[in-house]
Amino acid sequence: MRAAAILLTTFSLLFFAMPLPTANAASPRSEAYHIVLPRRPLAAGEHVELRLEPRAPEGLKVNYWVMMSRSGIGLIPPPVYRAPYVIPPGTPPVKVNASFSGLTVQGDASTEIELLPGSMSGAEDCLGPGQSFSTILGEIEPRYARLDVLPQLIHTVEPEYPRSEFVRGVEDTIPMQSLVCRSGRVLDAYVLQRYRGTTTLQPIENDPKLVEAALAAARQYIYSPGMVLGHAVAVWVVTQVIIRR
Repeated sequence: MRAAAILLTTFSLLFFAMPLPTANAASPRSEAYHIVLPRRPLAAGEHVELRLEPRAPEGLKVNYWVMMSRSGIGLIPPPVYRAPYVIPPGTPPVKVNASFSGLTVQGDASTEIELLPGSMSGAEDCLGPGQSFSTILGEIEPRYARLDVLPQLIHTVEPEYPRSEFVRGVEDTIPMQSLVCRSGRVLDAYVLQRYRGTTTLQPIENDPKLVEAALAAARQYIYSPGMVLGHAVAVWVVTQVIIRR
């Protein structure tokens, strides 16, 4: 059976493994920075935004990394950590580091995130044969890039337009990354970062209330599942959610 390729944008890759950049003389002083996050354990599937204090120097981008031995997994979207969907008892804390556009931030610019044992609702029936959940962040292994049959959207839910935004008349089409289970239901979703410009890319800020409405709708979508060798599997897909008043 000929495999059909899933179309992935440059934003659809959830993470990548690579060595951390090497510190040099131009690196900011490590003791001046620290990562801010909730002072409590994170539950399975919980999303939390990371923040650096003090703010990054003007013109430098902050990258966040979940540490694995001497390498790191870059977080996408960059400032958001997504807890594993299943957290077994005894799972160690996750170590997160920050870096400035290739300059290593060490020492106080790292933190540990405690994880609360448990599982996200629906996770127990999500994976296909041979798949497993990461115990480090919200991801599946293996993450298929090629399938014999692609997921097809068969049921949508109209986003509920926020009443508070009605007078402003704000509308948008929001790109969403959704984890479609072998059942065809969506376990999790997050917004893909958009950029404007050609040479210098500038992030496009999303309206938080429109994002909330888009996420609520996308998590209720139903798909025909992706298939590999005759078996339904869990797979990430990209969906455009239109918000109109």
